[in-house]
Amino acid sequence: MEKRMISKKGCRIMLVAAALLAVVAAFITYQVGAVYGTEPLPLDLAVQKAFFSLRSQILNPIIILITHLSDTVTIIAFCAILLALPNRKRYGVPVSLAALGGLAFYKPMKHIFLRARPDAALHLVKQGGYSFPSGHSVTSVIFYGLLIYLLNRHCKNEKLKKVLSAVCGFLALAIGPSRIYVGVHWPTDVLAGWCIGGAVLLAAICILERIYDGAHS
Repeated sequence: MEKRMISKKGCRIMLVAAALLAVVAAFITYQVGAVYGTEPLPLDLAVQKAFFSLRSQILNPIIILITHLSDTVTIIAFCAILLALPNRKRYGVPVSLAALGGLAFYKPMKHIFLRARPDAALHLVKQGGYSFPSGHSVTSVIFYGLLIYLLNRHCKNEKLKKVLSAVCGFLALAIGPSRIYVGVHWPTDVLAGWCIGGAVLLAAICILERIYDGAHS
């Protein structure tokens, strides 16, 4: 088993960052739920308008493809593939458990706040359910973000590691905004999703570092 990749001090800093992200998520949640009664904020309307102005026949199918890479079915399929590989303990088990952790946070929130999605006439993809927070944003940050960490820890092929890490980094950042572009989420849904996903991701990395450290000692 490998030694820890991040120092104990580094993990403490990451846990503080996770707590700060949780506070920001709580603030956004308060604004959405208590202050605006789940109605769109002025920020939501302004950012949505800016995103819609970018729509084009060329860009639409590209963004739709990107947004589908964090669909529940897609993530389950990716997890199943990783769990079927011989090195499932290195990749499949950690990312699957972390993704479930994110689900445990955002799914109840959707049914607590019952925030309506933007007008269905604006949707470029079919999407049901409630809007807050964005599950795609939570899951993409956790799933693709944790893969970057695991690739940098376990992958010995430097070129493959760089390519896959770049792809995962792009998807972790791009899927959230894609949900605004395709019209199924308000920007505050995505911001809250990013914060929740980031907090879970940082906590998961610290837990894994402790496991690796314990197994090596």
